[in-house]
Amino acid sequence: MVTADFPNLIPLQRIKIYKCLGKKKWRKITAVGRDISTVWYAQFEDDTPYSAAIYTTRKDFRECSKLYTIPKLAIHVGPNKPVF
Repeated sequence: MVTADFPNLIPLQRIKIYKCLGKKKWRKITAVGRDISTVWYAQFEDDTPYSAAIYTTRKDFRECSKLYTIPKLAIHVGPNKPVF
């Protein structure tokens, strides 16, 4: 699970970043009636090492936002899908 802050973006840039993350199989956490736009999650194979999950997470978020901003990330790696 990742909490991501993308500083100083205009709405179109944010949309492009979100589309890129979606293509990389990241899912934005949403709930009926609200949109938590800064929290994302992805699933990795059970045998993915912790270090590989962290590396891939950083790489994906940096690649998707590199044209616009440097993301600020808080990353949690665990065996269960987030509850929302």
